[in-house]
Amino acid sequence: MSIIEEDIDREMLYPLFDIKIKEQGMKFKYYSHRYADAIIQSDESLKQRYDEFIGVICGITDQDLKEDFLRKKAVHNARRTSFKSITPSINSLMKERIGGIPGWKTEVDIFNDEVIGNTEWRLDFACADSFCVEVAFNHGEAIAWNLLKPVLSCELNHVKKAVQGKLGIYVCATDKLKKAGNIDSASGSFEKVLRYIKPMMNQLTIPMMIIGLDEFETFKISKKAEIIDRFKIDNFVFSDWEGVNVEVTTYNGYHFRGIIVEYYDSKIDLQEKSGLITTIDLNEIRFVEKI
Repeated sequence: MSIIEEDIDREMLYPLFDIKIKEQGMKFKYYSHRYADAIIQSDESLKQRYDEFIGVICGITDQDLKEDFLRKKAVHNARRTSFKSITPSINSLMKERIGGIPGWKTEVDIFNDEVIGNTEWRLDFACADSFCVEVAFNHGEAIAWNLLKPVLSCELNHVKKAVQGKLGIYVCATDKLKKAGNIDSASGSFEKVLRYIKPMMNQLTIPMMIIGLDEFETFKISKKAEIIDRFKIDNFVFSDWEGVNVEVTTYNGYHFRGIIVEYYDSKIDLQEKSGLITTIDLNEIRFVEKI
């Protein structure tokens, strides 16, 4: 199966990777711009490099992110500086692991020209003759510029290049990750990036994979920058949760808050703040978290 490029609002599929590998680490959605996925599948060299990059994303576990977040938070607390989001941890883990793969470079200058300078003209990652990568968690107003960076690295122009790529990769957060990772609401998202594709079709001339990182399975970051554990329903022991104030997230994206008052026949009764009792089937629950 492949994505229909003209229909960017449909359910996004997962990429050229075994689903078992995807389940080990971070989950994501993608959109294939100008048939990037078909091009990757048809070229062994490109597919190898793409698998290396996706392998890094899939290899970043919830535990890796939690440990890195706590280390960074401790440093900021010692300095008495603000720290709230998971994005520094995602960035640093990706940089460390991609930088360790032969052929890949981090913080790559787009141009090799002393007159232009390189401060504003820089990619997060690149691999010569294959991919130019931008990872963007910054303000939504920067989406158009961030999308153009891989284009500048792959298209021929009159300025000498520091690296020449063939395809682009753009990595960002989904709306769900923005909420779960306590990412600033003004930052760009996968869903918003897709709305830029059609108006910028003539500018985005290269094939590009748009990757949206999804929310975590076992935790989230609260507004106070605290880690809140999420529990899968197969680890649910009712006696530990009776009378506890919780938030229940279902597979279809609904959220229910209240106190668990009863468990019976593979269902739970949740008493909401209003006093309303809501019955939820355990098979519909994605995870439960204490609030």
